[in-house]
Amino acid sequence: MKNSILLSLVTAVLLMLRCYSFIPSLDQQWKLSSPLPMTTNPSETPREGSLADATKKLGSVPYGETSRKYRRTVFRHKDWVAHRSSSSRILDNLQSIFFSGVFRQLRPQVSAVTSVAAAVLVWNYLATTSTGLPTDQLGLKVLTLPNLPFTLSSPALGLLLVFRTNAAYFRWMSGRDAWSRMIVHSKNLVRMTSVFSTDDETLEDFSKVVWLYCRSVMNKLSSPDEDESVYRKEVQTVFGDSSIASSVISSPNRVMSAWKVMSIKLHSLPASDSKALIETDKSIIILGECTSIFERIYSSPVPLVYTRHTARYLSVWSLLLPCALYSSFSLLWSW
Repeated sequence: MKNSILLSLVTAVLLMLRCYSFIPSLDQQWKLSSPLPMTTNPSETPREGSLADATKKLGSVPYGETSRKYRRTVFRHKDWVAHRSSSSRILDNLQSIFFSGVFRQLRPQVSAVTSVAAAVLVWNYLATTSTGLPTDQLGLKVLTLPNLPFTLSSPALGLLLVFRTNAAYFRWMSGRDAWSRMIVHSKNLVRMTSVFSTDDETLEDFSKVVWLYCRSVMNKLSSPDEDESVYRKEVQTVFGDSSIASSVISSPNRVMSAWKVMSIKLHSLPASDSKALIETDKSIIILGECTSIFERIYSSPVPLVYTRHTARYLSVWSLLLPCALYSSFSLLWSW
């Protein structure tokens, strides 16, 4: 029994150390950071702004909040072909298990549960075995719990986690659908401008204003540390010394300011059919609706009461689970 417990403790410690000290080579990091590690070649130039590109520039794979701006995977034809024809996906995923961003972010929680399990193991060993230590005189009781409460509570915990996961994916899909609508109606505005006016300069000016609105929405939804300097540089590059750039950048509400400029530009076009102009204006209204969807998702998380309740439930369930599993593995301790 003593050997079994020592083996279990050593295994737990080694796993924890492995989680905290796993640092693959740069080629491994670049390969594993790709959404398609089974076909990624370190000699290829990664897509600008991708996680693989960030890995090559930073020297290590970012994770957590640092990696959030890079996890915007865009699949193209060759990506789909490689994804469908993967023959080593299972092996690649197993090789990168200690390198996973999710795995690395969960290290504190997993370490806490592992520590509790190790403490329960040591406590019960001292309570059931005569070691010659002073603890033999304390009359320690075995820490154990029946399996039935965990069996009955598992469905409730599963429902809590599934609801949260579904809510997260629904919010992601809502944002993706809204961005698709914004792209479609932005193209529609440019298309109708080319119908109203045959002047290439007018079409280019209006296209820039449409781009300015979409770019301002992106800036509002991005971290100031991540996007502010890039936003200013891009707007000034596109508009140069134009008063539009300075007025929008200095505006307390850049999205509303760009929305106003776009509306003024549209209604200044030499449209012969006023009804067609009014119908085109509806695309600007839809852009505003899409922006309100983004703002709602950005400012309204999954209800915090529900999130905290789920976190408390999961924490208590996980931390008490080692006590229930001890009796289930009693045959192992008797070796």
